Amino acid sequence: MQKFLFGCTLGVALVACAQSPGPVAAPPVSAEDPAVAAQCDASKVLEVIGQLPTPELQERARTAAGARVVRVLRHDQVVTMEFRVGRLNLALDASGRIASANCS
Repeated sequence: MQKFLFGCTLGVALVACAQSPGPVAAPPVSAEDPAVAAQCDASKVLEVIGQLPTPELQERARTAAGARVVRVLRHDQVVTMEFRVGRLNLALDASGRIASANCS
């Protein structure tokens, strides 16, 4: 019986002392990675505020900001909060004009 208890105690001690694997390092980020290369800068498109978001205006704003994609957010629209590098958001006011521009 004592050998059994000793074996159980030893087993529990070994499990308790076992180390969990450390954090996995993220792969290195390359400057050629499209997610890194497409840096959006909304400060370059502030002139679109107050304008209607026509397809042509959206494309000009996307290009000027250096964004890969543009998303138009209607007034009171429910939106997802995920962050996407290289995305230009154009938020509209109640009249359908661009109220703000930001990157996320």
